[in-house]
Amino acid sequence: MNAIGLYLGGLGLFCLAALLIRNTDPHLTKGGSHYEVRKQRRLVGNVLIVVGLFLVGLGVLTQFFSGHVPVHDSQPVTSASSTSSQHASSSLPGGASAIHSSPAVLSQAQTDAANHALREAFQMLQQKQLDEAMDKVNAVIQIAPQNPNAYAIRGGIYAERKQWGDAEKDYQTAHQLDDKNVQMTFDLAELSFMQKKYDAARPGFLALQKDSDVGDLSAYKAFLCDLFGAHEDVAAKELDAFNQAGSNASYYFSNAAWDLYHQKTEDARGWLMSAANIYAPDKFKLYAASLIDLGYMPLPPPPQP
Repeated sequence: MNAIGLYLGGLGLFCLAALLIRNTDPHLTKGGSHYEVRKQRRLVGNVLIVVGLFLVGLGVLTQFFSGHVPVHDSQPVTSASSTSSQHASSSLPGGASAIHSSPAVLSQAQTDAANHALREAFQMLQQKQLDEAMDKVNAVIQIAPQNPNAYAIRGGIYAERKQWGDAEKDYQTAHQLDDKNVQMTFDLAELSFMQKKYDAARPGFLALQKDSDVGDLSAYKAFLCDLFGAHEDVAAKELDAFNQAGSNASYYFSNAAWDLYHQKTEDARGWLMSAANIYAPDKFKLYAASLIDLGYMPLPPPPQP
């Protein structure tokens, strides 16, 4: 029964109760058969009022939980792919072909539950609780197959497991669902970088160099693609550009990466210590992640005097 039916049912019971109770006050005349009849009718009327209130309340709940909200309009508060260099993205092995398998709209309650589950899954991914994160994301995809963040997080899980094919399918799905989101573009480039396919990753990073959010990080990643991808001459020119600017995290980390690549560990240590004193731990970790994955960090202890 829908909400309108419940409302009408409750209203009907109210009207019937009013007819039964009207002019049937049992205390007007006590004793006798008329008194007992009036008393019974009033009792039935009171019961009908209670049932009517119950139906109206049920109608309110039915209307609330049947409100329809488009899936693509509901995003978690925490971005599911807040940093590709920390491998925080995900997707579905079936790719875009699985999108049509679930309802196109969710109730507000379902939307809120899905967003909460995605936030939890993202935190689990960061804490390397991959199986638990996967279970939560798969459950969300079942009810919200058009949420790009769900695919982005699952792609991150697959990337952590080095299941590159599944990760790429999910990243592609996330990008198709939200092609205006630069983080989705960054994630695809990052996936190639993680596989050391530097020439394949570089164009994706270059395309984002002017973005206000990920531009500096993307420029740094393009530099790493050239440095570690056998294009040292190009990387040297990019390093000169970072040095001329003399600011941003890319300035410190590109110099550190250059020194580490050329086995100048102590020089690199100085750049990294400066960056650690300037930037918050989360941002430091974001830029340092590639050097950690490549085995350059953590640095060995400094030589003893």
